[in-house]
Amino acid sequence: MMKRFTALLLVLTAFSAAGQNMVSDFAGTLRDGCATFGYTYSMSGQVPLSGSGAVSLQGDSFTMKGDGLEVYCDGETRWTLDTVAEECYIEGVKAGGLDYEANPALLVGAVDKAFKLTGTKAATFNGQNVTEAVLVPAAEGGNIVELSLMMASAHKPAGLLVKTSDDRLITVIVKDFTVGEKVAAKDFRLDTGKLGKGYIVTDLR
Repeated sequence: MMKRFTALLLVLTAFSAAGQNMVSDFAGTLRDGCATFGYTYSMSGQVPLSGSGAVSLQGDSFTMKGDGLEVYCDGETRWTLDTVAEECYIEGVKAGGLDYEANPALLVGAVDKAFKLTGTKAATFNGQNVTEAVLVPAAEGGNIVELSLMMASAHKPAGLLVKTSDDRLITVIVKDFTVGEKVAAKDFRLDTGKLGKGYIVTDLR
């Protein structure tokens, strides 16, 4: 579930809707810099969930921190750190393919292929006037059925609504979205040698 939610958050940094589909151009802009934003989310269902955190994204690399989890990915390796349970899982990330939910950073480079824009309209979201871009997956088999991306301006997302195949509705509110200069590649890697002695590290590569 957390991998899927991570993917949904990263979708935010890969779309632009201002009456036209500008996904490819925006993805290209992001590859030239480092995007950062904070978020809060709520997820419906028999056991409702909510939380908050922060994301940094640069090309195929990203970090996500929130709700006791820290995820680091340099485009080739992903480290998932559970700071509550003191566990760390290391996984390889395959470039390409359609497993966007398991490899969310791939959405940036392939987002124009992962989703199709079906239309845009004026809407209100979290007290703001926004442009709502309605998108559907380009390929079948994923957990996302429909995604409504709320754009406060051409390149600034306000949040999104996501409908999933298991009838969940996920609402994400984005704050302080910026794209700045690139940072060092090491910022997206986790040095497990610096973890406390109590941590259990499982390498699944």
